[in-house]
Amino acid sequence: MSTERNHDEDRRPRVGTIIWGLIAVVVGLLVVAGTWWNVSFNWAYVLIALLIGSGIALMVAGVLSATRNRGR
Repeated sequence: MSTERNHDEDRRPRVGTIIWGLIAVVVGLLVVAGTWWNVSFNWAYVLIALLIGSGIALMVAGVLSATRNRGR
């Protein structure tokens, strides 16, 4: 009897990948909004907000992942 686990069964998307993908989508939507509706953004503030938001999301996801794995 083999104790190896099948790694294909427990493969889940990584939180970091999802968060960076969301950042890319938000930046793309802001660029499109600026082009279509002639809206201007202060890109320094946008980048600061995105970095703060993504950092918080990554920390929360890490804590949640650590607490879930502690019970196993």
